[in-house]
Amino acid sequence: MFKRFSMMALLAMSGVATADDLQCLDVETPPAPVCVSTPYGLAYADTEEEARRAAAALGDAAQKYALHFARSPSGTLVLSTDLDPLVARDQARAHGLDYAQVWLPIRAKRAMTERAMRQAKVGRTAISRALAGVAEQEAVTLRHELGHAMYAAMYWPDAAESSLQARYGTPAPDWLDEAVAILMEPPEAQARHLESFIAAAKQRPRTIPGLDDFLRAEHPVRSAALATALSRGPKSGSGVQMMVADPGAFPALDSFYGQSLLVALFLAETSGDPRILVPISAAIAGGDTFDQWLASNGEAHRLPGDLPALQALWDGWLKSQVLRRGRGGKP
Repeated sequence: MFKRFSMMALLAMSGVATADDLQCLDVETPPAPVCVSTPYGLAYADTEEEARRAAAALGDAAQKYALHFARSPSGTLVLSTDLDPLVARDQARAHGLDYAQVWLPIRAKRAMTERAMRQAKVGRTAISRALAGVAEQEAVTLRHELGHAMYAAMYWPDAAESSLQARYGTPAPDWLDEAVAILMEPPEAQARHLESFIAAAKQRPRTIPGLDDFLRAEHPVRSAALATALSRGPKSGSGVQMMVADPGAFPALDSFYGQSLLVALFLAETSGDPRILVPISAAIAGGDTFDQWLASNGEAHRLPGDLPALQALWDGWLKSQVLRRGRGGKP
């Protein structure tokens, strides 16, 4: 279903030009034993296989990011269970890199997954099935988390840690921050988000917020119930948390990711600009709200100048381009 969106045609651009590989950090204590250098950043891990997996994620995410934002920041991706992300960030900055993203090696992710599922009293068959899919899911997760990191590095490079804690990812509205990260995922993963949204829109239409409310909403992960559930699950020394929940236990999560992606696609398709997130992000980084950007710049980008008018366009687009197609019909 996702491939039907005309947005895919908008992004059918030529490949991103690459520079020479960066140099691994010349430090006494590197972030991890193995380093793989790429034109897009440095990949660190305990093994050559893991470092190359991280390097592939760096290259893929950076090229996708450049499609949407014209360029991509260079940083380091470290697969580690115990490296402090703040230490990694300071080390990256000291060597001219724009960001550092710390995540888990596959082995550690499997161990945490099994621990969380056993803690939730999940059956052995389900645990085995989940563990078998960890590597595939991590390929998606790495690209997603790199999207968050590159976005923060491009628009809020000097944001204090205290200001970042006020939002889910960056100081941007949570839908925008999440949309950028999801755009780094493979099409198959994006399609799953869209399918979850469509299912929620059909089965629980009253739970889908209008555009005005959605654009101001906090990420569902920041809800008290979800935060409590996360606090009960395992946590790595590098700060990665995990939990197990029944399907539908947190319904807002089922629709938030898909709606975030759809709003980004809607804005790009309606404006005719596949890089519409660039002027929006620049304005928000400069202190404007989305409403203010729309009032000042919407017309120049073939968009309405206020949210009520944008809502009307969104309602029509959603019905014809998403919900009807999700049922197998024709727009």
